[in-house]
Amino acid sequence: MPVLSVRALHHAPLFRIAGALRTLSIALFSVSAVVTAPMASAQSAADVLQMPKIADDVADIELDGFLTESVWRDLTPFDGMRVINPDTLEPASLPTDSRIFYNDRGIYVGVMNFQPPETLVARMSSRDDGVQRDGYVISVDASGEGLYGYYMRINLGGTMSDGTILPEKQISRDWDGPWQAVTQELDNGWSAEIFIPWSMMALPDAGDTRQIGIYTERMLASENETWSWPALPNTNPEYLSAFQKFELQGVTPSTQFTFYPYASATYNNITGDSEGRVGADVYWRPNSNTQLSATLNPDFGTVESDDIVVNLGAFETFFSEKRTFFLEGQEVFTASPRASGGPFGPTTVLNTRRIGAAPDFDIPAGVETRTTERNTPTELLGAVKITGSQGNWRYGSLLASEDDTVIRGTAADGSRVNVQAQGRDFAIGRLLYEDTSGGGRRGIGWIGTRLQHADRDATVNGVDVAWFSRDTRWVFDGQLLHSDVDDETGKGGFFDLNYRPSRGIDHSITGTFLDDKLNINDVGYVQRNDHYVLDYRLSVTESGLTRYRSRQRSMSVINQWNGDGRPVRLGLFFGQNVTYQNNTSLNLNFRYFPPRVDDRLSRGNGTFKIPHRVAYDFTWRSDRSLPLSYSVGISNSEEDLGSNNINYSLGLEWQPNDRFSTGLEVDYRVRDSWLVHQGDNRLTAFTAVGWFPELNASYFINARQQFRVSMQWTGIKAQEDEFYLIDQTDVRHLNQVARPGWASGDFNVSQMSFQARYRWEIAPLSDLFVVYTRGSNLPRNATGDYQDLLFDAWSERITDTVVIKLRYRLGS
Repeated sequence: MPVLSVRALHHAPLFRIAGALRTLSIALFSVSAVVTAPMASAQSAADVLQMPKIADDVADIELDGFLTESVWRDLTPFDGMRVINPDTLEPASLPTDSRIFYNDRGIYVGVMNFQPPETLVARMSSRDDGVQRDGYVISVDASGEGLYGYYMRINLGGTMSDGTILPEKQISRDWDGPWQAVTQELDNGWSAEIFIPWSMMALPDAGDTRQIGIYTERMLASENETWSWPALPNTNPEYLSAFQKFELQGVTPSTQFTFYPYASATYNNITGDSEGRVGADVYWRPNSNTQLSATLNPDFGTVESDDIVVNLGAFETFFSEKRTFFLEGQEVFTASPRASGGPFGPTTVLNTRRIGAAPDFDIPAGVETRTTERNTPTELLGAVKITGSQGNWRYGSLLASEDDTVIRGTAADGSRVNVQAQGRDFAIGRLLYEDTSGGGRRGIGWIGTRLQHADRDATVNGVDVAWFSRDTRWVFDGQLLHSDVDDETGKGGFFDLNYRPSRGIDHSITGTFLDDKLNINDVGYVQRNDHYVLDYRLSVTESGLTRYRSRQRSMSVINQWNGDGRPVRLGLFFGQNVTYQNNTSLNLNFRYFPPRVDDRLSRGNGTFKIPHRVAYDFTWRSDRSLPLSYSVGISNSEEDLGSNNINYSLGLEWQPNDRFSTGLEVDYRVRDSWLVHQGDNRLTAFTAVGWFPELNASYFINARQQFRVSMQWTGIKAQEDEFYLIDQTDVRHLNQVARPGWASGDFNVSQMSFQARYRWEIAPLSDLFVVYTRGSNLPRNATGDYQDLLFDAWSERITDTVVIKLRYRLGS
């Protein structure tokens, strides 16, 4: 196999935008004076390489991390890595010898990372945790056309990260695959062996000859550098479509069947009850491009927990999916980059956290129920899913049905009553056409969702369009939406346009129009409707400077309105993030908000004016490759009435060796005029002080066995300060009024989440968990100082469980 190299680079003129934005952006960033390196370009058909095919019995690989088998000596290594972070594109300072071959089972990768042993940084962590250490990435474009792919990172010490890739660089870490890898420390660096089974990838039907894309990356923690081949930095518009193409012969995986049973036992220390459950996920791949899956009597969420969020505002908090069944094959249902975030949070037709969410109870008058029982996730009777591809088409369908839920309540006379909520039924469909012939990408798709319930019917349809220019300098994504909820219809849409004229310069325009009747939140998620947006952002990244390793500067113009033509969010943002030569970094941001209105905090009881405000923050971070690192920060995001909202933050990370790590993050916040809705058109401004500590500690017996302790606490003391009424006859500033005659509204918040977890990864995606979880949420009228609130949060628990769970993956 020949040594591979990056193709010649080329340069493009800068994008010109009209009027004040052009003048302001040039004045701010001196873009015309920035010297940018040319962009890397994708490989042409002439660059397609042949990947060696070596039968399993000939290769005779023992996956131990040592490259001692004869097959590794016989294969010619390739390197060609260049520095992509900072994106100087200089040749890497140390060799990285990668060797690769395939057979009917999958792809094998052997890599030798040459490095002085005293510079090795090996740190074990939970899967997908972002820790600065030495690592190696192999990414595979399974479609061969830049349509979808998978990335796998093996870190020195043996812990893993992985995820899915969508065009052009939408990376999601939610997915976990059954690949295997082992590392070894050596006298001249470290080595790794990686096995990637075909069974974990969706492969299009390509006959006897197919192409796949390969991308390799290496992280050198001691220098805070990332290298890759091909050289594809974040500042370059091309990524997935520019992977090195390899040609393979005779890859026809046989029918694959995977049975994924589990058994769990839960003991409730509060009630003394115990519960045992058994269930299974089943995956069947009748051919390389189709997968059917089902989950029977699923047991979700018993070994994971969400972060504590205190939300007294008008917008719902978005929580990401953690359940294996819904994450598997999820990429086909991602209809837009907005599904991962946007100007007002994610916008997605399918948010699988709705499936199995807490039921909607109709509590009879005079009946009291426990909050923890009302908020318990709904049990699923089951769910089935099919995903696949045929030619240029990809498709997916998901059906799920919830069980009815019954909880115990107490009537006014003290008698016990049952309160029942009927389960919901969900149906989701997805169809996508993509074409990459001639370069670039053109795609059009449909996604539809349906919720059926005795009290509610909701149907949502979305049509998405994607267009990438041949060199991916221009990228357009858009989606049109239509909802029908109990015969009330709504419509909307959005688009994202990115233009990267040269490496390091990125212009983006974001547009949104959502009418006040659009409702996709029964199965999907959008933070608000009645929303019209046209935002602009410019980002400039420079590397290889004399004083800095890298510098990124950004400017944003925020322009968001409601259907009445009133601004709900306006802003002019400036930011700068620099990394110094000693690997320390400084992040600075300044934001100016012109006057606007708030039409959501009152929950439909009026709209009021907000004066202009400013916000600023800075964060300093030390070199994270050292055993002890820290970060300090301060921010002031002025409250809606212009008063201070100051947050002080401190972070400490201590990793004395590769097996033990601990991290402490503490935020201290002082709010001078925190507006909280009090019902009808009444608002109260509170002065509040809060502590937000979070502690995580992990010890690894080995790369597959981990003991982790995590604790998060939120403690807030809030006192009434000023009182306001919203003028419901017109849009005006708030009217300050005298203190009402009712009892004090002062309140405290004390919420705690504690988890101690042992995890043993017996085999790929096969685990034994022993988990102790404790949680609390004290009443708002809880009294005492912060120490009392903390101790009471530990003792007055509302959750206290021990769970033992075994799940094991059987099959191909």
